[in-house]
Amino acid sequence: MKIIAIGDSITEGFPYTRKESWVTFLGQELHCEIINKGINGDLTQNIHDRFGRDVLAFNPTHVIILGGTNDAYAKYPLEIVSPHFTAMIKMSQEHGIIPIIGLPIPSLVADDEFFLQQYRNWLIDCAKMNNLPLINFYAPFLKRLEAGEESKLFVDEVHPSLEGYQFMAEIVKNDVEILK
Repeated sequence: MKIIAIGDSITEGFPYTRKESWVTFLGQELHCEIINKGINGDLTQNIHDRFGRDVLAFNPTHVIILGGTNDAYAKYPLEIVSPHFTAMIKMSQEHGIIPIIGLPIPSLVADDEFFLQQYRNWLIDCAKMNNLPLINFYAPFLKRLEAGEESKLFVDEVHPSLEGYQFMAEIVKNDVEILK
C-alpha cells in the first residue's frame, strides 16, 4: 500500500513541519508509506493543478484528498470548488488509484465555516453517490470543540495544534478499513 495525502496547510502540518503533520503521525501508526503533498495556502484549484505531478506521478494505491479551507477563507462558492474535487476523483479512478475524501475540520471563523459546511455536505453526497471512502475529520473535532477543548486542538482559528494533528491521525487509524 502506498498512500499520498494531498491538500493545503492542514495536510502539510502548518505551523509545524511535515514531521508533525497528521500524515506523518498516521504513517508511523500504520507502519506504511504515506507521502505528504500538502502545501500551505493552496486552494482546491492549486491542488487540482498539481495533482498529476504530486499524485499520479507516484503511482500510489490510495490518495487522501483534503482541501477547501482556503477556498472558504476566500469565500468561493461551492460551484467554484466542487469541480476541482470531481476532477481529482476522476483522475484517480482513471489511474487505478482509490480516492479517499477527507472532510475538512471545523474552522473557528463563522464566515469560513459557512462555506466549509456547504463543501462538506457536497463531499458527503459525492462520496455516497460514487461509493467512495470518506474520512470524517469534522464530526470528531466538533464533538471535542463542543466539550470545550478548543485550546487543546487548535493553535489559531484554523490550524490544529500538535494534539490536533495527532487526533486527525487517530481518526484515520480508528477507521483503518477505509484504506483497504
